[in-house]
Amino acid sequence: MKKDESQLDQISTTDKLKAMKTLKEAGLKVEFSGSGVPTVICASASDISKELKNVKRILKELRYQGSFGVRAPRKTDQGQITETSENPIEQEDGGEAVPA
Repeated sequence: MKKDESQLDQISTTDKLKAMKTLKEAGLKVEFSGSGVPTVICASASDISKELKNVKRILKELRYQGSFGVRAPRKTDQGQITETSENPIEQEDGGEAVPA
């Protein structure tokens, strides 16, 4: 049986998940964006070019041919982290917090 060229060109979701898992194992912060593309989040915008080379090398070793992304952190990324750390679960006197 001969496969269509269109089938060979398509990248399966399994390949994208495998790429995401491999990038996480390499110590990178990765998200699976709404478009279904694994995206690496750099520590700062100045690190993008360095991380891009690293990500390309990792994915080449994996033989991943699909799309991927590299981006700087958003302001909302930092906001979510600080919000969760500011909400105490327990009060300072050892009692439980009561919902308002």
